[in-house]
Amino acid sequence: MSDGQRFHELDDALTAVGGETGAAEAHGLLCGMFCGPQEPEAARWIAHVLAGASAHGDAARGCLAALTEVYEQTRAALENEALEFQPLLPADDEPLETRARALGEWCEGFLFGLGVAGSEREHLPKEAAEVVNDLGQIARIDPDAGADEDSEQAYTELVEYLRVATLLVRENTATPAANGESGPRDRLH
Repeated sequence: MSDGQRFHELDDALTAVGGETGAAEAHGLLCGMFCGPQEPEAARWIAHVLAGASAHGDAARGCLAALTEVYEQTRAALENEALEFQPLLPADDEPLETRARALGEWCEGFLFGLGVAGSEREHLPKEAAEVVNDLGQIARIDPDAGADEDSEQAYTELVEYLRVATLLVRENTATPAANGESGPRDRLH
């Protein structure tokens, strides 16, 4: 399944239960939580994502299955030494406005997730703090800026920046065990 299909599957599942959080924001939240001093519990993330939703019956089961799958895939991608992590966003054939809006929502979710995880900006290493500030700026993206070749290129560069930024912040904030490492390391506590 492509990332675009996975995005729509999760977004549809969240909509089916009346979720107030979309797929991009939910994934950003999860990634931010994974950048904390402890690996997040799936149940805690799911509780944040489904706050305010009315999940019942088949729709609830489907949504929980989709969220659990995204959690497991994200954890595996973040722990992968081949750096295969990708932010969960709409497919490239979606209108730029839709993709840009999702990009901003992903950043908002990420920043919230950092807070939920207990990673405070003022305690981040300088390079990670700069990245977090950048994500705050990207969260305010104007999705109605217009679609042209330069905008498409800028979007592509921002997605790659999110990918690398997430890995950088995680490297600077997560505990050694969360990064698949052993032994003490100077980490954010």
